[in-house]
Amino acid sequence: MIEAGSDYVLKMVALGDGAVGKTSCIMRYTENRFGEQYKATIGTSIAVKNVVVEIEGRARTAQIVLWDLAGQPTYRDLRQRYMVGSSMAFLVYDVTRPSTFLSLDDWYKNFRKVCPDAIVALVANKVDREDRLVPTEAGEMLQKWLGVLYLETSALTGQNINALFEKCAELAIKRELEKEIL
Repeated sequence: MIEAGSDYVLKMVALGDGAVGKTSCIMRYTENRFGEQYKATIGTSIAVKNVVVEIEGRARTAQIVLWDLAGQPTYRDLRQRYMVGSSMAFLVYDVTRPSTFLSLDDWYKNFRKVCPDAIVALVANKVDREDRLVPTEAGEMLQKWLGVLYLETSALTGQNINALFEKCAELAIKRELEKEIL
């Protein structure tokens, strides 16, 4: 599974309630396409994407292994097992559904129990929609409270999708470099 020439292999999990856009974010990033029909993820699915990030003037290559975990409550125990070994996670909520924002604290706590040192990004998805109900300020407040990245994305238009994965990879590689120094 590791591609020859990659400096790092980074496992990243997608977390959040059902239908918030986890699969769509991954599909937009890995295939540059958007599926118009909603199809619930059953259990988990895996995608791989290679990325090059520049750190301290040097190009670093990483293979990101993206684990798309089902958001339905019935998959809770399965999700916990699939989180093990993750160096990154992105927690997604749908800006048109406040309940998905309110559940982020549980998603965050459950991930941190398994991966206390991983890079975490908070993702406000579907910002292209006119019927937005969760304001930017709410996401920024949660970002400060949790001490994580925050990005507003649209899997439909591609807004900030590449930035999400590339910034997480950059931070995870920097963390790996710090470990190598110690």
